[in-house]
Amino acid sequence: MKKAVLFDFHNTLAICDAWLELEIKTLPSLSIEQLVLRGALPGTALTRLADAVDRFKALRQVVRVSGIELSAVEGTRRVLVGMGYSLPIEEIDSVVAELEKALLPQVEMVEGADLSLGRLRDAGFRLGVVSSAGYPQFVEMALEKLGLRTFFSVVVTSAGEGIYKSDPEIFRRAVRYLDVEAQEAVHVGDHPVYDVQTAKRAGLSAIWFSTHSERTAHMHSTPWEETVRAGEDADAVITDLRDLPDVVARL
Repeated sequence: MKKAVLFDFHNTLAICDAWLELEIKTLPSLSIEQLVLRGALPGTALTRLADAVDRFKALRQVVRVSGIELSAVEGTRRVLVGMGYSLPIEEIDSVVAELEKALLPQVEMVEGADLSLGRLRDAGFRLGVVSSAGYPQFVEMALEKLGLRTFFSVVVTSAGEGIYKSDPEIFRRAVRYLDVEAQEAVHVGDHPVYDVQTAKRAGLSAIWFSTHSERTAHMHSTPWEETVRAGEDADAVITDLRDLPDVVARL
């Protein structure tokens, strides 16, 4: 019998494609633009924005393969250092926070998320979030903005744990925080590799919420056919979050 339900954040509970692009692609290059405006970097740094994007892309691939996460601030710092720019960590932290928080007005709730969470809570399930966020504060603030934060006992992020969602350990920790066994939990998410396959490797059941998965695959430069194949490992597939409570009850 299931006792807990875990949720991915982006394209499962909330939609903000500009935030995902920031987290996986543009954070260092946009940081450079802001640092130039602040006078912390020379104007010539603006000629190297494409280099920053390429370096960050390579760094994120290392994270996915290794399973060892870097925070948004540390990832940006490493890109800047690799480009020959050494700045106080406080300056980098400040500009990253500014860029992340600026995207909060764009966050929208996935249709049916609040209704589904309410039904699951009322049925007695323990609820949590497992997100690959490099800036945990954004997830917390976005959930607060949408009125969803109170549903969750725990919000686990890759940066907060130092573990990317390619490593099953992040799901093992999440269920421990909820005080349930892995087999008593189910994870719901849009990414069939990190939300389905990794969760199942940790011993959880997994539900693929596929409605926004094609957009996610495109942003990650993952072929859609590959995404669909990975989704076949799911214990169930849904396209409407309002169906989730009934699907969980059948697992």
